[in-house]
Amino acid sequence: MPQTSFTPEPVPREESLAAVVSNPSFAQDALALIHGIAETREQNDVLELFHSSRAALGADQAIFVSFVRDDESRESIRFLLAASALWCLEYEQMAWFGDDAWLMHAITDPNPISDSAISYRTNVQRNIRELARKFGVESAYIVPAPTSGGVSRIGALILTSQRAGFFECPTSRHLKPIARALSMELHEWWTRRIREDIIVDHRIDDTDLELLRLEKRGLKTKQIAAETHTSEASVNSRFQRLNAKFGQHNRKASARFATEYGLIP
Repeated sequence: MPQTSFTPEPVPREESLAAVVSNPSFAQDALALIHGIAETREQNDVLELFHSSRAALGADQAIFVSFVRDDESRESIRFLLAASALWCLEYEQMAWFGDDAWLMHAITDPNPISDSAISYRTNVQRNIRELARKFGVESAYIVPAPTSGGVSRIGALILTSQRAGFFECPTSRHLKPIARALSMELHEWWTRRIREDIIVDHRIDDTDLELLRLEKRGLKTKQIAAETHTSEASVNSRFQRLNAKFGQHNRKASARFATEYGLIP
């Protein structure tokens, strides 16, 4: 089930992107806000910093999406909004993210891109774009935050403007590294938050995490028992409980789940 944090709608900006990035303090101010996100643990503080970062980067609205979609049986999507809550509500109600061209770009290509360079091939993709336009999005900049190591959790920062062609100007190259830094920092913050939520909700302790790490390394039951100084029966019992907590069929799947959701590296 998607989880969304709603925030007030921002005030539209009037400056051109060239004017924003040519400000002598542009990079310094934006990076200070990004560093603030890295240092805080409170969601309200992150939302406030996200609003300020959106303004510093010249966008009218901004959304950060963090999602996992391995197959049809498992998907997770969360939003941070410095944008219209109604836009996100309507999007969620339609459950469109499985065919969203912007998210598909984030999955397949790590490079930031303006939405004018994206092809909308299906009716659903065109409807998604029209929904964004309904809420004042004439120009958008999609900034992926990929994860290494085969993990399928992906993040995407979406910056938007009411002004057509706003992100297509040549000076967008100066925006690119700062937007990437913001996207990656938000992605890391969400990953930490999801990890903490799962640990608390499922009552995962350090022993559970060690078992999952050893399983990911490919160790067998006897080897795990020797590593953890417990019996094979205890190892199997704990894995059965972990499988039930995570809703997985076997311990290999539980280790993969733990990796996807940031519980183990």
